[in-house]
Amino acid sequence: MTRTIDIPTFQAAVVRNCSPTLAGIKPASLFTYPGTYAHGDGSTATETIAERRARLLNVIAQCNRELDPLGIHLSVLVWRPCGALVYVYRAKSLTTYFADPCAKTALASEGYDTRDLSTCLVHLASRITLASNNVAECACSQTRCALPQQASCSNDCTCEFPHEIGYFLGYPYDDVHEFIVQRGENYKVFGAWKVYANVEQALATFDAYRACTQYFTFVYQQGYSLAQLAQATR
Repeated sequence: MTRTIDIPTFQAAVVRNCSPTLAGIKPASLFTYPGTYAHGDGSTATETIAERRARLLNVIAQCNRELDPLGIHLSVLVWRPCGALVYVYRAKSLTTYFADPCAKTALASEGYDTRDLSTCLVHLASRITLASNNVAECACSQTRCALPQQASCSNDCTCEFPHEIGYFLGYPYDDVHEFIVQRGENYKVFGAWKVYANVEQALATFDAYRACTQYFTFVYQQGYSLAQLAQATR
């Protein structure tokens, strides 16, 4: 499915997928904006792909002009045949989260320098690209996936994520650590993430995420801008 590339359609996707980050109760969110943004079918229509990317980047730039003053930034991490992987984050909150030894040590072991958020995101994009089982390109460096690639991108196209992605989404440190150790198995509850500890707190957080998304979706449909949503919880 290819989604229309315009401000209303894209912003609606941001609200659906990133309301907790807009509200400041989650440091970052990640979602796929559907469309063909990489050559998964052997096509040589470079201009078409380039133009599509340029249109989406223009829409994101307009959103950033609105949200950057509020400490929220959007960027494309990876281009894929089935969609652009969009990361929405609060740099200040994410930097604070990374300062905890639980995240700092784990990320350092995978080659991240948590003192430099921009460098971390470049490294994350590269690792997502390398983990993908489909044709993918890092938006930051245009580096193609080094793993064997499928000739085409099917409707069930998936992109594998390096396990440390949980740290970049602000999930509880213990749950991210156990997810890595347990290889995603033996969890107690599955919601926004797989829970291994503090189940009651996690369930309350899931409820808060849902309530926030429902409220922001309703208010956005009444004509509120993304900036107004972000400021509504101040």
